[in-house]
Amino acid sequence: MRGGSRPSRVDVDTSPGRSIAGGNSLIRGEGVNEKRWVWAVCWMVFVVLNASAARAEQTPLACVTCHEALGGAFAKPIAEWKESVHYLHDIACDHCHGGDATVVVGNLLELSGDEFAAIQSAAMSKAHGFVGKPSGQDMFSMCARCHSASVMRYAGSIMGEAYLQNKGGPSCVTCHGAHRNVMPAVPGSCSKCHKDTTGFAQIDPMNVTDASIAQLSRIRIRLAEEKTLGSKPSLAPRFPGEMDSYQIGLMAFGGVVFLFLIGYLVYAILERSDEK
Repeated sequence: MRGGSRPSRVDVDTSPGRSIAGGNSLIRGEGVNEKRWVWAVCWMVFVVLNASAARAEQTPLACVTCHEALGGAFAKPIAEWKESVHYLHDIACDHCHGGDATVVVGNLLELSGDEFAAIQSAAMSKAHGFVGKPSGQDMFSMCARCHSASVMRYAGSIMGEAYLQNKGGPSCVTCHGAHRNVMPAVPGSCSKCHKDTTGFAQIDPMNVTDASIAQLSRIRIRLAEEKTLGSKPSLAPRFPGEMDSYQIGLMAFGGVVFLFLIGYLVYAILERSDEK
């Protein structure tokens, strides 16, 4: 382009059979992007399937193998555990009961009595921290490894202290279950120990204190009143110590009117006396 002249128009033939270098590059680029997406999706599917297969092919836990093979009451904890949140998060038997869950069991049907006893002794070894059924402070310490805040709160409550002192308080597994762990429904689960669970849903069941018991008493009184007299408060207070503001105002207004009437009556009597 010289002397400031404008470039001439260039017509490009786009009829079939003709190719455009730029257009081919764009098409090739789109093709590459599509292939990359396909490869990325295939890789993600492969990773997921491989992880699932690896989990399935893991050496089964010695605890699970033996308990399921023994059946009956021995297999029940395993069935319950497989329906729990612990199972979903790979919290296995040895996390709570200790022992060595990696012992290779093999085919139980081919084991002699001595061989089975040796495997059982290795899996339930005290040297590997086997504790069987944790209780008391040991249970609190075990659960606190994952749920420290909740355990500390419960251990300081009336029920937690009653459990630690062997006075009939519920343990963690009383409400949450030992193997099929759940969040207990309040007050439904409380009925296992308490005949009357009225108001339980309105207090903190994990931290029952003297203050919360007093709060529960007030809740029950209010619920009893509503059941007997309805939810609408009456004009006259039933419990002077718990009057609402409008009741106090109504009584104050009534007192003012009463004093006014008394004063007017005294004034009228005095006026008549003066007239006589």
